[in-house]
Amino acid sequence: MIIPDTVKILGYTYQVKKVNDRLKNNGVNTAGSCSCVNQTIWIDTASTQEQQESTFIHEILEALDYHLNLGLGDAKICPLESGLYQVLKDNFLTKE
Repeated sequence: MIIPDTVKILGYTYQVKKVNDRLKNNGVNTAGSCSCVNQTIWIDTASTQEQQESTFIHEILEALDYHLNLGLGDAKICPLESGLYQVLKDNFLTKE
């Protein structure tokens, strides 16, 4: 999967910044982060390509959760991320 420099989410243009540094979220290392207020997604390039792709999907789900006021939280976003990534990887992201 090509992770773009920008992604539109519900009409909002998010900048996607790739950083080669362990990101911190509440003091805990994380592979990515999303600021809906600043419309920015950060992806840690120190992670594997697969982890970066999965993290990108996770951060998109975080933005959808925020803008649609779904109240999902990580307990529901994490399994959605895993399931969606697996479907995309098995059906659309494989190289023939």
